[in-house]
Amino acid sequence: MWFKSSSFRQSVTRSSSNAVIALTMGGLFTTAALASVGTQAAKLLPGDGASGDTFGNAVAIDGSIAVIGAVGADSNGSFSGSAYVHDALTGQETAKLLAADGETGDRFGAAVAISGSTVVVGALADNDRGSDSGSAYVFDAHTGQQLFKLVPGDGAAGDFFGSSVAVSGTTAIIGASGDDDNGSSSGSAYLFDTTTGQEIAKLLPNDGTVSDQFGLKVGISGSTAIVGAIFDDDNGTDSGSAYLFDTTTGQQTSKLHASDAAQGDWFGSSVGISGSIAIVGAYKDDDNGSDSGSAYLFDTATGQEINKIHASDGAQGDWFGFGVSISGEMAAVGAKRRSDVGSSSGAAYLFDVNTGQEVSKLRPLDGASMDEFGYAVAISGEAAVIGARFDDDNGSSSGSAYTFEVGEPVATPYCFGSGCPCGNDDPGAGCVNASGAGSLLSASGTNSVGQDDLVLRTESMPASTLGMVFMGMGQASPPFGNGLRCVVGATYRFGPPRNSGPGGVLTLGPGVVAASCATAPGCITPFSTWRFQTWHRDSGGPCGASINTSNALSITFAP
Repeated sequence: MWFKSSSFRQSVTRSSSNAVIALTMGGLFTTAALASVGTQAAKLLPGDGASGDTFGNAVAIDGSIAVIGAVGADSNGSFSGSAYVHDALTGQETAKLLAADGETGDRFGAAVAISGSTVVVGALADNDRGSDSGSAYVFDAHTGQQLFKLVPGDGAAGDFFGSSVAVSGTTAIIGASGDDDNGSSSGSAYLFDTTTGQEIAKLLPNDGTVSDQFGLKVGISGSTAIVGAIFDDDNGTDSGSAYLFDTTTGQQTSKLHASDAAQGDWFGSSVGISGSIAIVGAYKDDDNGSDSGSAYLFDTATGQEINKIHASDGAQGDWFGFGVSISGEMAAVGAKRRSDVGSSSGAAYLFDVNTGQEVSKLRPLDGASMDEFGYAVAISGEAAVIGARFDDDNGSSSGSAYTFEVGEPVATPYCFGSGCPCGNDDPGAGCVNASGAGSLLSASGTNSVGQDDLVLRTESMPASTLGMVFMGMGQASPPFGNGLRCVVGATYRFGPPRNSGPGGVLTLGPGVVAASCATAPGCITPFSTWRFQTWHRDSGGPCGASINTSNALSITFAP
């Protein structure tokens, strides 16, 4: 039984600055102008985390409340499991959730969901209706009080009811991927009323068959539910599929396939839905190499595929699409085996739902090998939460989760990915330099002239090298030494060259606006648009020239 679960890119991939965020009733917003998309806001850790808890194996978020599963926690016995409620802004734990009747091996926390003040937690190996029949629980997010225990009327041994959960308003959907109505492990899903705890309907696909594992992943938005069937064989063995249902009638409305479906893609291994758009992951797809992974966007009204999305730097074995989530016009996709800072350190990506374009790549400030950051992802409004189930802060594989700002960008990056005289190692950075990487310019803080808290950070420069940030209003990309000059016309530099130090990092700000006004007419004013780039020495660079540049940023300033 298998039940475990760009043309526009924000240059925050290697950023180490945190956003300044204020809490409102609607979610997470910056205090004046929005910070850079993808800026880490907080790291979430449980107060009693311990080795093997795998905190972060499941995540959910609604507004400012994040819920994190820890399926390996032992409060009610070995692998009884737990879940935690956190303030997504501060990272503070506000409640620990435990099943009132939790027992050894229940795996409570294998799946979590939240809508408003309602939290649903799956315990796929609970034994109320037989070994591993499964159950789910409803909690009040604010008090941590258990409200109901959900068990299907026809639950049976091996159903794994609770292997996936989702909730929208007062309706929850619970997957039972091991149910046998259409053959062994064909799978099913159930709808429940979270105000009464009563079962509303049982969902089955029209063409379900043996081993499809329909229900391994579920999602719901309003009156539409989506259910993945990872091992469906319509387009080859284990090609996978997903189904849409009307939650008011329980009737299937569409069956979704990838337009380029193939054997072994495991399409439906993750699903999400928001309004009229659904997202489906296929992490075994091979477009960027074996098991590089992909995800697809669909119109739920028609069942038609809208876009196929990949990571801009996708590679073999990334498992992009292992986790997906969607909220409004933004989608998040996890790639838990991405190896940017060590084997399977993991990554996540944000995409514009309207265009299918990548907006940002997310990585934690302290990511490490084998963390599997991106194992679980969730997004709500202007915040995202990403699980890293094998992080080791509280012991080996104790796990963690991170929240990120996903609002509008303060800066639009450009001048990267093509045209470099001697290559580019990162599609978000400048041309490769003597350090073996491209220099990466990123922005944090806000674009407010009044606050003047913008920080420009350039990293992956050669160590102990002279460099400086300059600005102008013109945009181009002619070759310039080992790199490209992307800010042209009248340009203004921020002081004399400074040393990047042993870490190869150069930081400018806060006080960028004040510094710009020191050399008239280069003063930054509200509603003006300026472009920024970093120049630096590059002795021993790949093209033999002695200078290089970072990528560039375009920033329109606010009052």
